[in-house]
Amino acid sequence: MKTKTEIEIKVSGGRITNAEVLSDGRCKLVVEATVPEMVTEVSTEVKDDTFVLVEASKLTLNDEFMQYQPKTNAEEKFKEQLERAIQRELKDFYCPKYDPSFNEDGNGISYEVGKKPAVGKSYNWWNRVAKEFKPDNSRLGTKTEYVAFLGVLIKKLVSIGWTVAEAWNAVCSDSKKLGHYWNSENAKHNFEPTGCREICGFYDLANTCKILSDDEADGFWLAGGICSDFSGDSPLADLAHFFYQYNDYNNSVGWLVLDM
Repeated sequence: MKTKTEIEIKVSGGRITNAEVLSDGRCKLVVEATVPEMVTEVSTEVKDDTFVLVEASKLTLNDEFMQYQPKTNAEEKFKEQLERAIQRELKDFYCPKYDPSFNEDGNGISYEVGKKPAVGKSYNWWNRVAKEFKPDNSRLGTKTEYVAFLGVLIKKLVSIGWTVAEAWNAVCSDSKKLGHYWNSENAKHNFEPTGCREICGFYDLANTCKILSDDEADGFWLAGGICSDFSGDSPLADLAHFFYQYNDYNNSVGWLVLDM
């Protein structure tokens, strides 16, 4: 004698959309699973005037400051890098006036004066947060863009009265007058708050290293120097390449740019 038994099947985290009885008596169920979407909320704070236009497209090999004959190996190396950057015909972009700091919940970044720089986060963290900062047009700046930025800075220094030689020396060989180093005037020998030592409309040019993406190879770059460096050892044009196993980010912040 055969008996019938009713069995109720409930599926957690989904719903049954189809059932088929197979020839051997088994039942085949089609289940549509509901997977919760993982949401990472990264809040940001930025004022409209925090990012400054970098007119990289206006740099040319015929610029007056580009006729300078380097006097040191550092100047010669940087000039070669800048010439390559100019030849790539970069588009203009925006970069921040200040170093970034963490926002109140620590999950995102803010650009404010008087805060501790947002040091201690990895390249991967910065690469992600930079893209989430303004999803339509923000990202980590590249090594080539940073080189172009320094070229624009040299041009600006000349425009406010520095000699061409003084500007090249300050960016490439000894950046004591441009940022916060161990031997800078009124050095704090620790991190200064964001928004210090203005030059040509920019702040925090040293104090922390800047994390850059690599637009030519794998890995990333650290640019410039920190508050515990001597200015002649780690000038603004000092660039060091690292691969992803690098672990010491305690003195570095990401250098974000906004596309036009």
